[in-house]
Amino acid sequence: MSKERYSVRKFSGKKIEDEKLEKILQAGRLAPTAKNSQSQRIFVLKSPDSISKIRAATPMAFDAPVVLMVCYDTDESYKNVSDTAYTYYPGGHYDGGEVDAAIVTSAMMFQATELGLGTLWARGFDAAKIIEAFALPKNLHLVCLLDIGYPAADAEPSPRHSDRKPLSETVKWI
Repeated sequence: MSKERYSVRKFSGKKIEDEKLEKILQAGRLAPTAKNSQSQRIFVLKSPDSISKIRAATPMAFDAPVVLMVCYDTDESYKNVSDTAYTYYPGGHYDGGEVDAAIVTSAMMFQATELGLGTLWARGFDAAKIIEAFALPKNLHLVCLLDIGYPAADAEPSPRHSDRKPLSETVKWI
């Protein structure tokens, strides 16, 4: 993981090359998923119409030239039916779709960084507005938006970016 990666909240107007976008999407395709379910569904928002819709639905697009809307298909996601600890999931079983979508998003985010692009993993939005704007079917669950583009010349990390807890607070050896 690159230490140069940060959440970009200001993008330049430079267009992302199709080859770079393809590499980012391939990184997501190759990411691991539970039981290789590959339940992720990624919508590439880059047309003027789709960008207009996402910007109307949430400010979390941050004027990025491309926004990936990362979802998972509940009809295809892995369900651990022997795990009953997660009673808040439909059917009372653990559904791996959200974690799989997060793994896929991470792979795409790190590939974008490697290609010299900036990203922002966004989840601070009302999913209902986006689901309605894009008429997503009930079996697709929106996990996050991944804003992608070239950072603006004056883009910089949040002051909180380098605040990291010591390993002793987040890792326990047992």
